[in-house]
Formats: sequence, structure tokens, C-alpha cells
Amino acid sequence: MIRFSITRLFAIPAVFCFSGAAGMAVEDLEFFEKQIRPVLAEKCYSCHAADAKKLKGGLQLDHREHLMAGGDTGAAIVPGDIEKSLLVESIRYHNEDLQMPPKERLSAEIVKNFETWILAGAPWPEEPVPQRDGKAKGEGFDLQKRYDEHWSWRPVTRPAVPAVTNASWARTDVDRFILKEVEAAGLQPAAEAERRVWLRRVCFDLIGLPPTPEQLTAFLNDEKEGSYERVVDELLESPHYGEKWARHWMDLVRYADTYGHEFDYPIDHSYRYRDYLIRAFNTDLPYNDLVVEHIAGDLLDDPRRHPTDAFNESIQGTGFWFFHEATHAPTDVLGNEADIMDNQIDVFGKAFLGLTVSCARCHDHKFDAISTADYYAMTAYLHSSARQEVLLDVGRKREKARAELTQLKGEADQLLKAPAIESSPVAPRKEDVIFESFSEGEIPKGWSTSGFAFAGTGTKPGVKFNKAQKTSLPGMIDSSVFGKKQVGILRSPTFTIESDQIHLLVKGNASEIRLIVDNYQMAKFSALLFRGTNLKNIDTKGAFKWLTLAGNVSKYRGHKAYLEFIDAGDGELLIDEVIFSTAPKPPAIPASLTKPAEIKLSKAANAVVEKGIALDNQLPAPAYAVAMAEGSTENANVYVRGSHRSLGKEVPPRFLEALGAEQGNRLTLAKEVIDPENPLTSRVIVNRVWHHLFGKGIVASVDDFGPMGKEPTHPELLDVLAVDFVKQGWSLKTLIRDLVLSSTYRQSSESHPDVSPGHLAEVDPDNLLLSKMAVKRLTGESIRDSVLAVSGQLNTALLGPSIATHRTAFMTGRGGKKSGPVDGGGRRSVYGAVYRNFLSPFMSTFDVPGPFGPKGRRSVSNVPAQALVMMNDPFVVEQSRKWAEKLSAEADKNKLVEEVFVTALGRSPREEETTRLVEFLESDLASGATPVDALADLTHVVMNMKEFIFIQ
Repeated sequence: MIRFSITRLFAIPAVFCFSGAAGMAVEDLEFFEKQIRPVLAEKCYSCHAADAKKLKGGLQLDHREHLMAGGDTGAAIVPGDIEKSLLVESIRYHNEDLQMPPKERLSAEIVKNFETWILAGAPWPEEPVPQRDGKAKGEGFDLQKRYDEHWSWRPVTRPAVPAVTNASWARTDVDRFILKEVEAAGLQPAAEAERRVWLRRVCFDLIGLPPTPEQLTAFLNDEKEGSYERVVDELLESPHYGEKWARHWMDLVRYADTYGHEFDYPIDHSYRYRDYLIRAFNTDLPYNDLVVEHIAGDLLDDPRRHPTDAFNESIQGTGFWFFHEATHAPTDVLGNEADIMDNQIDVFGKAFLGLTVSCARCHDHKFDAISTADYYAMTAYLHSSARQEVLLDVGRKREKARAELTQLKGEADQLLKAPAIESSPVAPRKEDVIFESFSEGEIPKGWSTSGFAFAGTGTKPGVKFNKAQKTSLPGMIDSSVFGKKQVGILRSPTFTIESDQIHLLVKGNASEIRLIVDNYQMAKFSALLFRGTNLKNIDTKGAFKWLTLAGNVSKYRGHKAYLEFIDAGDGELLIDEVIFSTAPKPPAIPASLTKPAEIKLSKAANAVVEKGIALDNQLPAPAYAVAMAEGSTENANVYVRGSHRSLGKEVPPRFLEALGAEQGNRLTLAKEVIDPENPLTSRVIVNRVWHHLFGKGIVASVDDFGPMGKEPTHPELLDVLAVDFVKQGWSLKTLIRDLVLSSTYRQSSESHPDVSPGHLAEVDPDNLLLSKMAVKRLTGESIRDSVLAVSGQLNTALLGPSIATHRTAFMTGRGGKKSGPVDGGGRRSVYGAVYRNFLSPFMSTFDVPGPFGPKGRRSVSNVPAQALVMMNDPFVVEQSRKWAEKLSAEADKNKLVEEVFVTALGRSPREEETTRLVEFLESDLASGATPVDALADLTHVVMNMKEFIFIQ
């Protein structure tokens, strides 16, 4: 810890100043659309809206104008003052005479949201004001008009490159479009940045790490033509490139390792998605392929394979759908599904299209060419899909073994001399409806499997590679036909629950059966509200038995559901019959199953079976990833006013009407998203890259290309980048390389000396025209990684399970995980676990966003807590000391200061800086500090310089 006053050292001339960015109005409106309007629509509009059968209390709540006008008791809200807002008083339930909604108290979280909204001024979008006479003030929804009027829907075309006066300055077409606007404003581009400044900038932008002293020396001494290009190519080929750019994408998909809410349950195998991303960026996977893999990687006939382990890479992209929050006990499971789908569509729309599609959940979009029907057509894709923990077949060993076992089974079946056996069916009862009898002995149409376990037993007896039972009975599904080491899932079609019990005639052990209601996946953690829907650790003691899904099943009558049969290895599960029934007890078990015919293997057949069992026993332990799976194709109902209790018309799975409205599965959707005729996808991604490199997007609202977003500062340049990006094979590395080698990127962050500050402040106060490079604060990850890098403690190992967050004494609560090391094992920040309820304080202080929604543009604050963290955080203090221990205490003090500056800041100290820091060292030693203590103070001081966390 620094014992001497650090303030006297801050007299070293400050290089940077910075102020936090103010919140945008669009974010306030989005909060309203996602947190306030849906509650008003579902809980209030039946009594307090223009179309209510009877308007109660003379109060309408379907427009801000009506809320402020109020009803019989006065104004419902006073923007900015929650204590004077009767709406808040009523939903707090403190006043016995004023409690709304009258039959149901809103949660504390919803009440808090309303208070936040009113304190923010009760933002409400400009829209027609609903009137009781059926007419509305203002203009209604006109999709075609909105499509025609807004720039982002127009086709992407490549404009002619403009002529410029200072043609010698421009290296690329990018430079010419930038220079055109700079010159038109009477400005001049800034001088070229010093080589060391450019190197530090490009290193952080491309790999998120500072240049090493060796890299700096090599670049400064490389006077041959192409030195800049060589640096960029080296950085793009670095494995650290993928780590840096994967983290940008993780912000968009709200990556997390836990679900949050009360118990912060784990999202198992989540890290594999992060590793998938890093590999994808490092190999420069074409962006259009990345998009397809995210939307429909599970539906590809020829998926991309891991470069060494050969498992399916493509399917892992679909994991992004499932990084949403989730609660263990929703009292309204269909409402819970609606909220999750809203989050999923929000991520999809913003990440790929730059559109706030989810704002159409309750009504036609107030600004964009997006209807409510569009929104619910997108939910139809989610209704038609399922979550799975997909097997990653390392080395394709299981696939190869399955092929060999299939061949062996064919040989053994030929040697099997078994009597003809007809399985006797279950005697039908009037209380029963047979859902599936598997009488054909094969996976029925509409059912699906993943993994290699489940297979049909055919229509006559056959062999199976199971030591305990080497033959199979016909007319059922068996997970151990090809061995007990096989793993997999059998999934039923979607159905509507119309009975109180589901009876299943099965035989098995170490297996599981789940009833998934309304796509709810959390019952495996807690059966509080889903008792009887999850049968774990099944063991029928070697006999066929009826198992019953009952308990709370009757509670979900009318809800959509599907069944999952799971064999995770070393178990087995045979399924003969699935019956929906109103009878609590199942029917009798057929005699053919209680006393099955004895089938003996010949010596030759037995030898083949033993060979198969040996092969099965050699299979490696399974590995899994979170992914999406195709379910039954389902239409969706429009939820009137966003309420899942009020069903409107049906809509099929289809894309947005403004973008073609093509119907199909998710693969059809993915192809529409990446269609070069789609004007949004290429524009959105090149704008994201521009934002990360230049500090602000050409469209500053990187997640919103709609009317509530920002207009592009350089619309022609945006289209040039988009067109060239597609022509160059959707290569992100090519795009980044072109941008960082441009003259625009090479500029200094100080304005050209011939440009008067007054004129600059008048024509371009926010540097939107880019007549100089912006000063940028490093991300929280790069700050932490820089501390590790300069201290020499950075562990450069790639990929692997997440490192547990270090928990301080103040990080308490349910669901807490085991605390990780203070330094995170020296691993890069991208590998740190993201526990929703226990986010890293260091990361949060430096604006790493919480994983609750897509965040293409991070907030950048400048608050006292950041300085306090850099001075007092045990991690920073510890790394300062470890760095000091590496330095030579006997070295010349001037050289020590030089070494520390070059390592930490990428430059030599100025003379006055050297003088002050040498004096500081000597003063520290004179006061009795050990050489290591004094050096630790020195390194800590330099880490606390603004220059350490900012790049010019």
C-alpha cells in the first residue's frame, strides 16, 4: 500500500480529462416500453383504457396525457414526484382505501420500476392519444409509410468516392469520406500520432493488452516500409484477438454463468459458448456464418467442426438464446415464458438488426416499421424450439462407435434365433388417451433425439450391448441398445395438457423424465411449483413399471408442454407407452412385459455382443454445451396489449413484414437476416466495429437504427463499409485491418494546430467529424488485464471453465458460489465468471455492464470510486507488489522509473516525472521502507496515473 501522500505525485501534468456520458432519452423510453407499459396493459387497461367496457373512476391510464389529467380523485402522476403521484400510492397498498389493482398486489420490483419511471419524468413516446369515442389524436400505425421514410430501411448502395482537397492525406476510401466532411466544416485532420501512441492504441483495440517493451522497441526501430501492416497482421493473428472481440459480443448476448434472481442457479456449461466465440473470432469466421450459427446452428446439415476435437461447433452458437435471467418458482409460468421471449427477441433484434423489435410486444411499434404481429411471429420461432444440453462428441468418437455398433448389431441380429414375439398392447380404458405406443419400434414422426442413446427396438427381438440384458423386446424405444455408456435425449412433440396425469410405462435406472411446461427449464432446480413434473434418478429395479407425472400437472391444464427422456450415461431407459389420463392409477402392465419371453444368444451372437460392449465401455466421458433444438412447429397468438391472458389472432413463424415476412424455420430466418438485400445486418455490424475502434459509431445508437436512434454522421461511409464488408466475404479481420491502417485512425488526439479552438467548438464540439482521434478510457477488462500484464502475472492460457469471482465480505446472499482467488488465477478477465447476483465489484466500477440485456455501447463514467479502486483494491495492491518484486532494487533509480513507465505507459518519462518519482523513492526509503516496499509504492503510483487507463 502507498504510505506517502499520493496527491503530491499527481502534480505530474495531467494528460487527459474526461466526463461521463449522459443517458439518452431512448433508454428512458425503452425502460417504459419494457417495464411500465406491459404492466399497465395487463393489470389496468381492462378498467382504465379507451376501449374499457366501463371506465372506472373516470381515469384512463393508456397515455401520459390521461395520467396527468387524472380521474375523479385527481392527477394519477406528477412527473418527478412519486409522493404526489396517486398511482404510486395505490400500487404501494399502504392506503386501505386506495389499492390497485384491487385483486392482486404488484410485486415490490414492479412498484420500484414505477417509482423510477416517475422520478425520470414519466417518459412516454409521442403517439396518438386514445379517446373513448374510438378516435385518437394523432396519426396511426402505417408500416409502409414508416418503411419509406426512414433511412435504415433503404437499400445499401456504394456511393462514388468524393474528391477532396488534401488528397495526399487519404490512404483509403474511408479517409476520403471522412476528409470530405472535415474540409467542408473548415477543419483540418490532426497530425499523425506518434508511433508509440498508435502502437498502444492498436494493441488495446485489437487484443486488449498493452504493448510489451520488446514490441515497442521493435516497432520504433522498424523503419522498413510496411511496419504498420506487420504490427496489425501480428495482432490479428494473436490468440488474444479473439479474447478481446469475443468480449464485445458477450455484451450483446448478456453472457452470464448464472440465472440470477433469488438463488442465482448456474447456467451449466455456459463457458463453452464463450470459448466457441473466441475460436470463431480467432479463425475469422465470416460474420454471416456466425449469424447463421447463432440463429440456427442446430439445423445445419453440414455444421462447422472444431479444428482439433472435431465436435459440432456450429450448434454452440445457439446457446446465446438462453443467457436470460430465470427464476426458480414463477407463479405464472406462461407469463414467465412471455418475459423470457421478450428478452430473447430484444437480444436478437438489437444484436443482428439494430432494431428494438421487443417494443412491439404490447402494440404496434411507436416509431419503427414493426407491428405487434411481427413481434409475435418472432415468438413463434421460440415456441417451436427447445433448450437442450447438447452432447459435444470430442473426436467424433461416439459417432464412430455408434456406426461400428450399428454394424455389429446387424451381424448379431442375423445370428439371433428368437421366436416371433408380439407385444401385447396396454388394455385401453375410457379414462386414457394413448399419446404414443411406439408400436413400430422406431422414433415416431414428430419426436426428436439428440446424442446417440435412444433408438427404436424394431418389430422383432434384437440384440443390445448391455451386460445386464443382451436382447431387446420389439415395439419400444431403448436408450441402451447401443450400450450403457451412450448418452442422449428423446423429446416428444409439443402437446396441450388436458389431463391430470401422464402415465409412462418404462424400465430403467440412472435416468430422468421431465415434463417441460411452457418451455420452463428451471423445475430441475426447484419443484416448488412444478411438483411431479420431473422424475429424477429413475430406478425400476429391472422390471417394467408405470411411472406417473402428477402432482401439479393438473394445475397446468391448457398449457403447452413436451416430454424429455434423458439418459446421461451409465444408465438405461426403455419406454413402451405414454398415456394421458384422468385416472390417478395407471392400467395393468401387459403380460408380455411382466413375463417376457426368454431369448438365448448363440455363442457366435454372444461373441459379437461382447465385442460391442467392450467398444461401448471405451467411450470417453461426455461433454455438453447449452444449445437450441428444433421442436414442433407452432404458430403463436398475438397477446392483446401484451397480456398472455388475452389471446388475439394466430401468426406463423415468419420474419418482419418490412424485411420480407418469409415463413419457415429458424434456418429460413437466419438466411433472411444475412441476405445481402437486408439493409440492416451489414450496416449494424460494421457500425459496431467502427464504434469499438473510434469510440463512437457512425450511428451513435449502435443498438437502435430506428427513428429514436441517432442519424448516421457519415451515411455514405456507412454504406461503403457495409458493401465492401460483404464483398470481402464478411471478414471482420479484413474490416478491422482496413480501418486501423487508415489515416483517420492514425491521427493524434490533439487537433491540428491551425484549427482554432473556437471554430472547432462551433462546428464540431463532439468530434463527430473525426478531425482527430478520440481519447478513450480502457474497458474494465483491459484495465484489469493491464495490471496483470505489467506485473508479469498474466496467465495467457486460453479457454476453459470460468474462474470463480473473488467474493468480498460485503458480497452476501443466497446462491453464493465458492470464492475465487483475488487475482483470478492470473487469467484474462474474459474468463472470469459472471455471477448475476455476485458481479465483480472491480468490473462494475469500470462500467462492465450487467448481463441483463443487449449492450452494444457501454456507459463510460468518471467517478471517484474508480480512483479509490485503483488505490485500495487488494488486487491492484497485490499486483503492484508482485511487479516490484520483479524489479531490481539495486538498479539505478532513473532507470527503474524509465522501465516502469515504458512497461505501464508505453513511453519514457519526462524529465520532471523522473525527478519527482526518484524523490518519492528516496523519501520512501529514508522513512524506513524496504526496497521492495518502496518499489511497490512506485509501481502503484504509476498504475494510478490517468494515462494508465486511458488511450490517446
